[in-house]
Amino acid sequence: MKIYTKTGDKGQTSLLGGSRTSKSDLRVWSYGTCDSANSTLGFARSFIKDEEIKTIIFKIQKTLFEAGAELASLGTDKFKERIVKEDIDYLETVIDKLDMIIPKLNSFIVPGGTIESGALDVARTKVREAERYIVELCESYDVSANLSKYFNRLSDVIYTIARYEDYKNVLVKVKANVAEALGQKIYREGSEKMNSELSEKIIKSCIKKAMQIEVPMVIWVMDEHGNPVMFERMDGSLLASIEIAKGKAYSAVAFKLPTHELNELAKNGELYGINNLENVITFGGGYPLKINNLIVGAVGVSGGTVAQDMEVATYAVKKFEEMISYGDQK
Repeated sequence: MKIYTKTGDKGQTSLLGGSRTSKSDLRVWSYGTCDSANSTLGFARSFIKDEEIKTIIFKIQKTLFEAGAELASLGTDKFKERIVKEDIDYLETVIDKLDMIIPKLNSFIVPGGTIESGALDVARTKVREAERYIVELCESYDVSANLSKYFNRLSDVIYTIARYEDYKNVLVKVKANVAEALGQKIYREGSEKMNSELSEKIIKSCIKKAMQIEVPMVIWVMDEHGNPVMFERMDGSLLASIEIAKGKAYSAVAFKLPTHELNELAKNGELYGINNLENVITFGGGYPLKINNLIVGAVGVSGGTVAQDMEVATYAVKKFEEMISYGDQK
């Protein structure tokens, strides 16, 4: 079978079922743009290494073939609704799952953070373009509600996947750059772990110092994965300090350095803008905790000035290091 047929040389093309129409027909624009979206999604998929994400995109591409066929059959005796509610439900499930992982964004995203997300953002614009044609088609044809909903939701899921790719890239770059800047090795799992007994002693050290300087504090201790191990709020401490202290502990363990040093690195260069990520705090009061030079967790303190928070936290780190080296000194 030849690639060229010459039947379209005069500006005509076939709809599904064989009926002929002009290539300027709005239906042709619609399914043609749907095809463009499919192709750009495939282009994006070729860069992505995450197998789960690649599987999601491949499934979407197959569904887009069905959407294109539905658009190409509008107004013909071969018309058939091919996009169903389950297709929309699948997209919403993907969005909800990824939305639980990526941080909430507080500003507009400039496309091109990575080649993966950049390609996905191009695909998203093609989906939006197809959606606009479909909306216009609704004025002349009985377009199914599921088809319109699918394209609206599809742009959302592509946006979410793009931001997920950006988020993973930020984590990798931050870890690599911090390790290079500070001459540290990336943390390797060891047998040492943060536990409730150590966490309790760390918190008691913080409380002791906070009472000495007469500033009520909130203290969080997390393990090496950023999971909370223990939390204490002293009487009279600020309500806002709960989330701030938690963010400091999380940031210290996520980026493997004290938060006041993270602040300096975040102002310029490769780490610029990480303070826009949810749960990331880039001012003093958060410190990673190490055993045998391996990070096993972090402490975060908030309640006073930045200097007071750091004073309490560094006292706790010092006592923690003494406990590890010499045992618990009553």
